Amino acid sequence: MRYVRSIAVVLVIGVVLGVVFGGGYLFGELRARPQAGQTAADFALLWQVRDLLSAKFIGDPPGSQAQVYGAANGLAASYKDPYTVFVEPAPRRFERDEIRGHFGGIGARMGRNEAGELVLTIMRDKPAERAGIQDGDILVAVDGKPITKEMTVQDVIGLVRGDEGSKVELTITRGTQGAPFSVSVVRERIDTPSVEWRVLNEADHLGYAKVALFGERTNQELQTALSELSAKGVDKLVLDLRGNGGGLVDAAVDITSQFLADGYVLREQKRGGEERYFPVKRTTSPAHKWPMVVLVDAGTASASEIVSGALRDAGRAILVGEKTYGKGSVQEVHEFPDGSSLHVTVARWLTPQRNQIDKVGLQPDVQVGITAADRDAGRDPQLAKAQAWLMGEK
Repeated sequence: MRYVRSIAVVLVIGVVLGVVFGGGYLFGELRARPQAGQTAADFALLWQVRDLLSAKFIGDPPGSQAQVYGAANGLAASYKDPYTVFVEPAPRRFERDEIRGHFGGIGARMGRNEAGELVLTIMRDKPAERAGIQDGDILVAVDGKPITKEMTVQDVIGLVRGDEGSKVELTITRGTQGAPFSVSVVRERIDTPSVEWRVLNEADHLGYAKVALFGERTNQELQTALSELSAKGVDKLVLDLRGNGGGLVDAAVDITSQFLADGYVLREQKRGGEERYFPVKRTTSPAHKWPMVVLVDAGTASASEIVSGALRDAGRAILVGEKTYGKGSVQEVHEFPDGSSLHVTVARWLTPQRNQIDKVGLQPDVQVGITAADRDAGRDPQLAKAQAWLMGEK
């Protein structure tokens, strides 16, 4: 799988060594089975450190797998690339769910209240609601495993999610004096759309589409959006890529091809100077000739920078907002049987006109900021400027 991701990947604590040596071998097995081009002596210091810790540490030692993961973090860091990481099975599941656009779940949002309790907010007509769970219920255990204040919300979500059709038993409390009781919920497919759209101004035939990420279903969702907007008379578009941290390279090419009839989407430079061109895909789209503005900000990264740069280079759109993040590298994702994955930076990319993005970002054509006061008041000066530009108020 080829894809580009932004800050979220950096935040995932990796386990590279576990992958390099077969995804979970213990230290003793590593010692016995060095890889090609390596000898056991190469790891002598590592074994000495481990043996000393095992013999001298006063507290409870971590399990062997945790030790491998800890060593893996150090190995990953030695490559000095924030995007070359090994992702453990649990966070990798979240990553896959995000890219796929769906997961097996119960249909409830989770968050901590001021007391640190995990509060449920149900989604309508989903398994949690049908099982009798209500807004404000407090989750205290999942399949008998207590929910502690030290657990992150993501940790708990990992316990609740699972295969579609499987059952999960939730222990909850309701009300200030309610005694805990159990509810069995059958997981179903929960879709997480990546595109939202609407008509901004019917009289001016102006539409809006926001793409949150570039996943497996994003191109089809955008096709539906553009088709519906066209049917409502839209012939001008604001494409909102603010906060879009990236996704699949193929999705970025597909999305760009909804707005470009020909040309190139990006240039990819591999190790050794080899260069690969990604052409626009021939497709039928109502938006090929629509005037456009693309909204960008510091959260616009990776695949969304590919799209933004390609549309601007082709003269199809201007960029309005703030400078983008500046991630111009591509990761190959290698999946392993235990559910973990190795993300390896294998290339860097340029816009079709060879503008560098990595560590530089894209400067908007029209710089417009947005403040906390704007957000609190429900104002969006960036969107307002995009609308004005499309109406000829430049």
